[in-house]
Amino acid sequence: MMSRFDALKVLFKYTENIPVISSCGNTSREWASLGRRDNHLYMVDTMGLTPSVAIGVSMALEDKGFKKCIAIEGDGGVLMNPNALASAAYLNPKKWLLIVFDNECFASTGGQCSLAGRINIAQVAQGFNLEAIQVEDLDAFEHAVRTSIEKDGPIVIHAKINQENQKNPFINDDPVVLAHKFSQFLTQ
Repeated sequence: MMSRFDALKVLFKYTENIPVISSCGNTSREWASLGRRDNHLYMVDTMGLTPSVAIGVSMALEDKGFKKCIAIEGDGGVLMNPNALASAAYLNPKKWLLIVFDNECFASTGGQCSLAGRINIAQVAQGFNLEAIQVEDLDAFEHAVRTSIEKDGPIVIHAKINQENQKNPFINDDPVVLAHKFSQFLTQ
């Protein structure tokens, strides 16, 4: 099974000019370790809200040249806020792509089991009439990312990953500064 870090390395190759909003904890730390870019918004201390924020950004970008707005969230965050899936289905943001890294645990807080071991997140997304792609290896993940960037959404990529975490420093940037850099990127 792939690691989140290896999957993030694949995603990084395709997102130089695409807004990416990443979840709190290890996900954002691993994402930032690949290279800090102004098109990355690291959602510090906002578990479960990344998909909702990305819906708003995606809708604001409807008439802009960006192909997508990508949200990266974990299984725990998505199950904490399934309303984001309902909102995406209702609002139908064409540029919204949600990548759910599912390791069946809360890896950033000690590895406690999440409900994802008993709930198939791709099926939940499909229950909201969202396109959902389920992947378990790097080749399938890369194919899903490449094709999803090129077509209208909303789309959910449900990526099963192992529970491995990289040891990266905390993101200590002021959230206001992170948001300012991100909004500057969006308006340039």
